[in-house]
Amino acid sequence: MSNFNEYFLMEEKDVLLYVKNKLKYFSQDDNIICKEIGDGNINYVYRISNGKDSIILKQAGVHTRSNSSGRILDINRNSREADILSFYGSILPDLAPKIISIDRVMNLFVMEDLKSFLVLRDALMKGQIYHHLQEQITDFLVETTLSTADFFTDPFAKKENVIKYTNKELCKISEELVFREPFFNVLKENVFSKSLNKFVEDNLYNNKQLQLEAAKLKYEFMNNPQALIHGDLHTGSIFVNEDYIKVMDCEFAFYGPIGYDLGTIIANFIFSYVYHLYVTKDKNYTSFLFNVIDNTLKLFKNKFISKFLNECTDISAQNDYFIEYYLLEVLKTGFGICGLELLRRTTGCARVKEIESVSDDDIRRDIEFTLLNIGIECLSYRDRLSEEEKFMKFVDNIIDNINL
Repeated sequence: MSNFNEYFLMEEKDVLLYVKNKLKYFSQDDNIICKEIGDGNINYVYRISNGKDSIILKQAGVHTRSNSSGRILDINRNSREADILSFYGSILPDLAPKIISIDRVMNLFVMEDLKSFLVLRDALMKGQIYHHLQEQITDFLVETTLSTADFFTDPFAKKENVIKYTNKELCKISEELVFREPFFNVLKENVFSKSLNKFVEDNLYNNKQLQLEAAKLKYEFMNNPQALIHGDLHTGSIFVNEDYIKVMDCEFAFYGPIGYDLGTIIANFIFSYVYHLYVTKDKNYTSFLFNVIDNTLKLFKNKFISKFLNECTDISAQNDYFIEYYLLEVLKTGFGICGLELLRRTTGCARVKEIESVSDDDIRRDIEFTLLNIGIECLSYRDRLSEEEKFMKFVDNIIDNINL
């Protein structure tokens, strides 16, 4: 084990030895320190520093860290994640962290330390304004998906990549937590304000029509290898500074429906929007977020169409009617996933800071109730929303008509 020729789960002392003796990134004379900084449930993340320079090491464990679910995970997922981050960097070098090293034996990778960046979720909660946000997130959404999709890449290579990036264990987690648990609570881990029990029971647990829409989307998630998607794109998996975003944490990536990533990021912008409506009540900032969401959707549509018109390699798809059809299908999925993401992170075990950080029980309940209503409507009316131009007017109309 001391030669790191056989996998084992490292602790801080092991990471120090690994960096000194195997990676050899720092000078042998450097006094380096190591600290675990990860707060996720499926990986171990360490910062290693010599006081001037620092790097990040991310290692995969066999189990989820809490292991309350008893899930055993594929430890090869971290090398897969590093490969995908390297791919992101090859097409959008400013929007992905630089990968320094990949170790497929120890199931880890080492990357640049984004210490000058903030987690986007935290930055938005603090009221930070980033004017490049919607431009860069839509570059990421369009470029990383369409460049791996049919009509843009060699069909043989695409089919091989579908197999290469099959991600059974983590897809199963999504299939349960995103598509099943908000409606059936099989794991008995759903948590929300007690005063909402009847509302959740009536509108989620006993709502067959809503469950049908979730089942349709689950079927698509499981059977539509449309493009390489991030699979868990939220404001906690994006870092940001005044110039760039950096997309991280793509361990859930696989070939799935393009609309999935669009839906999850829009939902997470809505978490921030609703948080500021009820907690800070900062009208200038909610106006900023309102525009971020609408502009993200507008830019996504425009860039999606532009890439199709300019880079599609298949004559069968070089057709305005087909492009419109394709985009509408992506948007239908996106709005449905937006609804599911709002529901599952409001009722489920993977809740967000925009809810969990609110100490006032009444305000937290109102935030939950508002998010549930938006989620239900997005899921219910996803077909109609795909042809709407002003999504946030739809959202605000829901909020205005809520009886708290």
